[in-house]
Amino acid sequence: MWHRKPAVAGSFYPSDPGKLASEIDAYLKKAEGAKVEGELFGVIAPHAGYVYSGPVAAYSYALLRKLDIQVAVVLAPCHRARFDGASIIPSGLYSTPLGDVTVDETIGAELVEKPRFKFIRQAHEEEHSLEVQVPFLQRVLGDFTLVPIVVGTTDLELCRSLAAGLSDVLSGEKRRFIIVLSTDLSHYHSYDEAKRIDAVFIETLKRYNTTDLSGALSTDRAQACGEGPVLAGLELAKAMGASQIEVLKYANSGDTAGGRGQVVGYLAAAITK
Repeated sequence: MWHRKPAVAGSFYPSDPGKLASEIDAYLKKAEGAKVEGELFGVIAPHAGYVYSGPVAAYSYALLRKLDIQVAVVLAPCHRARFDGASIIPSGLYSTPLGDVTVDETIGAELVEKPRFKFIRQAHEEEHSLEVQVPFLQRVLGDFTLVPIVVGTTDLELCRSLAAGLSDVLSGEKRRFIIVLSTDLSHYHSYDEAKRIDAVFIETLKRYNTTDLSGALSTDRAQACGEGPVLAGLELAKAMGASQIEVLKYANSGDTAGGRGQVVGYLAAAITK
């Protein structure tokens, strides 16, 4: 059992609970018109500092506000290491300034026994891409358990293996769960070049073909730092009957809080049945 404490509070988002809640709520209010057709299975959300990507992430999280979701399964990339598989925290607490979230021990115990899943503490200790999703989940879900997974690979076959393990476990889950796939898009291009590269990612994503998407990413025609989580998440969604991608919002840091000389792209999208 491990208590994962905040690593990027005060830098990526406010460390003061009141300020953090108010900032998230303001983003959610501006995104409250977000909607999808079909049954929501999962969302894609960015993971930069809130001032940059929070306005986009809110479009994904606004969809969850009126749903009775009891479990959040978050797949995020590892920015500090590469390993063949995924690191899952199987039990414990995951904390933010908004409080403690219980890690789902039932799902964790099953997943850690699946091929390619293990607990690598170092993969989680300072990883922002998962942490920044949790305060949004706390504001829209309230009481829920968390399945925190850091993906250490971008290999498509390994991602398919991860998806198979997740599908085996989640297919027997009686509680309603949501999948969150954490990724930013292109990094440090000019504003117009970023929009061009990110358009390739978005159009390929909408075709729902992981082979095509992996090919576009491996040749840099498209870019996403959360390639592994997205590939594994799409394979999981497909295995569990979710077959539609709906783009909710795209912007880059030049639209939100930065200059346009070098920008980072952000996407909010929904995966539906």
